[in-house]
Amino acid sequence: MKNLKKIYLFALLVGAMSLTGCLNILEEVTFKKNGSGTYSMIIDMSEMKNMMDMFKTMAPGQEGTTTPTEEGTEKDMNSEDVQAKEEGAAAEENPADMSKMGEQLTGGVAKSLEGVAGITNVVEVNDTAAFKFGYTFEFANVEALNKAIKIINKEKYDAKAEETFKVSGKKFERLGTANIGEELKKALSEGDEDGQMDMMKSFFADMAYTQVYRFPDRTVKKSTNELSEVTEEGHTLTIKIKPFSEEEKMKKATVATEAKLK
Repeated sequence: MKNLKKIYLFALLVGAMSLTGCLNILEEVTFKKNGSGTYSMIIDMSEMKNMMDMFKTMAPGQEGTTTPTEEGTEKDMNSEDVQAKEEGAAAEENPADMSKMGEQLTGGVAKSLEGVAGITNVVEVNDTAAFKFGYTFEFANVEALNKAIKIINKEKYDAKAEETFKVSGKKFERLGTANIGEELKKALSEGDEDGQMDMMKSFFADMAYTQVYRFPDRTVKKSTNELSEVTEEGHTLTIKIKPFSEEEKMKKATVATEAKLK
């Protein structure tokens, strides 16, 4: 979970600036009738980037401030501007900047999956402009998909995921393993050296983890997960959870589900 700990430190910096924020995780899987398909995991931090940009562009000299000169000091600025300037500078110097954050989240995935039977067209997403990071790949069968997820979770998050998906006949199953939302929560709790977990829970309160499962050749009849939403034509099953939601925690919200296919 060392990479997620870096996300924790990065989020803490941004949270200190605004005390609010949002991080969205989107997992999309397409299952064809022959067992092959595509997998995508994207972590969207664009709202964090917007806040970072706002503080980077915030300059002294606004109302209630005096721009420091060679003879002046930051004492001429009000306390809020001094804090904004310091935090903006810290953001620029923070090792978890946009490019390095992409490396932490996606770097090495293509190499890790190189040579894995049944896995092809691995692409790392490192969009520093939109602040979106992740990876996509194609799989020949569910066994190859599970193996790829197992490797990624072990190397990137130090987490075990022996098996994540099962597709047999008319039954589709998504197990509770490889839950990146839960891995993030673990990383935050392990990184809570200064007792700031409550602040981080508040910061990530609106974080969403969405799973989208597409079955272009089949239709979903029903799903056991009460958070499931099935499109009208029945080809797409969506589950959206908020890992830090107290309400969903009480309801024991989970990514796991079983669905009947036609």
